[in-house]
Amino acid sequence: MNALATVDISGSGMNQKARRRSPRLEDVPELMHGIQSRLSLREAACTSVLSKSWLHAWSTIPNLRFHIQDKMKLVDMERTLIRYFDNNIPFQRFELDIDIKNQEAASHTEKWIRSVATKTCLKELSLTICPSGASLDLPAEILSGKNLTKIRVSAANSAVRMTTNRHPACVSLRELHLSRVRISEELLHAIFSSCSLLKKIELIVCSKDLKTIKVKNLPCLSHLQIVTSDRGSTAFEINHVQNLRFFGCNVRIMNRVDKRRGPLINSHSISLGSSVTDLTLGGGMIRDNASLDMINKLGLPFLKSLTLDMACWALGSFHFTSTSINRFSMLGCSSKLLDVVHVTAPKLLFFSLTGKIIPSLLFPYSNLEQIEFRMGLHMDDLDAYFFLKMREAFMVSRKCKVIIKTFNYNVPLPLEINIDDLRTRLLLPPAINVQQVLFKTIGYECTWERSQFFDAFFEICHPDHISIWPDSMLKHNNHFCKFMLRAVMERNKNKTATTSYWPSYLKNVKIKQPHNREWETLTDSHTSFLEGPTPEFRLTWC
Repeated sequence: MNALATVDISGSGMNQKARRRSPRLEDVPELMHGIQSRLSLREAACTSVLSKSWLHAWSTIPNLRFHIQDKMKLVDMERTLIRYFDNNIPFQRFELDIDIKNQEAASHTEKWIRSVATKTCLKELSLTICPSGASLDLPAEILSGKNLTKIRVSAANSAVRMTTNRHPACVSLRELHLSRVRISEELLHAIFSSCSLLKKIELIVCSKDLKTIKVKNLPCLSHLQIVTSDRGSTAFEINHVQNLRFFGCNVRIMNRVDKRRGPLINSHSISLGSSVTDLTLGGGMIRDNASLDMINKLGLPFLKSLTLDMACWALGSFHFTSTSINRFSMLGCSSKLLDVVHVTAPKLLFFSLTGKIIPSLLFPYSNLEQIEFRMGLHMDDLDAYFFLKMREAFMVSRKCKVIIKTFNYNVPLPLEINIDDLRTRLLLPPAINVQQVLFKTIGYECTWERSQFFDAFFEICHPDHISIWPDSMLKHNNHFCKFMLRAVMERNKNKTATTSYWPSYLKNVKIKQPHNREWETLTDSHTSFLEGPTPEFRLTWC
């Protein structure tokens, strides 16, 4: 309702002359529909009490959204649709998020989806289906809407099928998103051949019966994403997509045996055109230098952003050259074999690494503006060598952002980090280019109570801003606040002591409670913060 606070619904602020000249908001139902469509369902429904005009707008809103988890809500949806059909009220968008408990509910759902799909006014259809103990066949009418521009179907499992005996007639279709929907190869290709105006296609882990995915002769296509989990038995044929901007392809690997096998793509013929600016490849597609040669053979002169999933990488080093990319992301870097990442990209400005390891990073000829690390770490795997590699990695960019999630579900053990050894081997001063750090622990609150991890981390960098994510497994997550408060108090007690311990380099620590704009200097009077939500920290170093 806050979004409506600035709207003068009654027009009381206008004089009579101005009111005659200018229509009021209530005279323009399209504006009210626009406001209601931007609110949550509960907030939009509350607008109906403002006036009769708002009630009428709510009862004729053209965007229908239903979230159904029980039988009573299914009955409410049926009543609403009956009213729309009986009064011939047009609607352009239909969104249904439903949990189906049995086959009877599945049959009711199929019936109403069929009725909705026959409406010529319908332009966007979005279905999120979670069938448990039942299966659902999407009615053929879904592919018959000549005015339909968007179809989105997401299923929780493969119990949702898309079938039809008719040739698809949705000639106006611009967007198609299918996730875990069983669809035949013939039907999928029939859709592509009939819908020449398609701009966006997303196929996420659909039927394993898709031996070949053919995307051809779609001159308007700008976004294509394909994710499979069939151990590479799917072949890809992609050509005559001259306006394609984004291409993403990921072959998900389910076990270690498949990771050690040969090429997962038995045959492929991919011609993406020269307009691609964003490329994402993952799973079994990236495993060795032959995979990198494949990228070069695609011939993408205007490629700007490259994302590679390294989960199946089998070599100790990674070497890649590009004259055009300015953003490069490496995901799933968990193999201890990967020791060196060497990227020759003179235009590279941003690099992101996600995983459990820190390889040596070499970026000759590039002028990196920002580097981002997203690390999922087990505390018992950390040692001085890890922190030395991280400090080395901080050197390659002007700005750094670090996101660390730590996991430890076992009995707490002392961390094997020799701080004295780390200080002796560390040849560089603490990095001052780390602007933001986000920490999260899962299942192990003692991480924050113990200073050894942070003794090592603050030895290699002096970050500007620190945020703590709440631990979903713990009732309270203010352990870092307690830890930082203790460090500040120790620093204040030993101002005259000559020590290289990291709190002595802290010039100032400010804290801010969530949803509060005011920063306060951290002192021993802030022990009350230990009882509330975890605050944010801003650190100033000497």
